[in-house]
Amino acid sequence: MTKSPLLHLVDGVITRSQVPLIKQVNMSLEAGEIAILTGPNGSGKSTLLTALAGEKFLTEGSLMFGDTSRDQISLRDMATKRSLMLQQDEAVDQLRASDVLELASISAAVPGYTTEFVSKISSSELGEKTLGSLSIGQRTRVFLAAAALQNSEVMLLDEPTAGLDADGIAVLAEFLVTHSAQGHGVIIATHEHSLNALACKEFVISDGSLSVKLLR
Repeated sequence: MTKSPLLHLVDGVITRSQVPLIKQVNMSLEAGEIAILTGPNGSGKSTLLTALAGEKFLTEGSLMFGDTSRDQISLRDMATKRSLMLQQDEAVDQLRASDVLELASISAAVPGYTTEFVSKISSSELGEKTLGSLSIGQRTRVFLAAAALQNSEVMLLDEPTAGLDADGIAVLAEFLVTHSAQGHGVIIATHEHSLNALACKEFVISDGSLSVKLLR
């Protein structure tokens, strides 16, 4: 029996400000896959990630997590299905970094490799600082740690290397390879190439449509 993809969107229409932004979106992510999402600035990468998280912007189409429709999954259970990391998230700017990590810690059994990643990527010195006071790189590190701690089936990451140095990117790459090997899926929206070698497929937004390229 064929196992359902972790994430599957059929005939999706992504709408922002009441205007269709991306039409006929068909995409799936299997267990163990890492995919990249590319497109010009303003093409809708962050908006699409938010739609794939089941939060907003999806006005048509069928979004499935495994063999279950998004509409049949409670908000609490959605937290186990996917984690969403956005670069711009003003809703949490007043929260301390430690608060963000605490809110993300919903899994009863976080793997050891995740605990190790969190300790490497996010400094305890950031704990009492608010997100709004952090640099781009510091925010990225806190958001990555939070997404990892959620231990969801699918990670949706918006520009996860923003502000990171080479060592930080290497730590992230190591974690993503290990995480996907455990049966999780990852989609990375990016405009640069430091994580491309990890991906098996590329989703490309161009002129309001989405195409898929197999990379290996």
